[in-house]
Amino acid sequence: MVQQEMLITELWDTLNEEQKKTLMKRMLDTKIMMKEGMIKHFQYKIETFKMIKTMLDEC
Repeated sequence: MVQQEMLITELWDTLNEEQKKTLMKRMLDTKIMMKEGMIKHFQYKIETFKMIKTMLDEC
């Protein structure tokens, strides 16, 4: 893990400002997509639980 951090730090130092900005945007986009995926997953679970509850109420 330490080697990876050193490599990333070394790479970061070689980038110009525009490249750093682009890389930071992509990193943020990745985090946003991950959180949106989590939200969709939880929405699906909630819908499933509501469906099960409705089915049980009808019994």
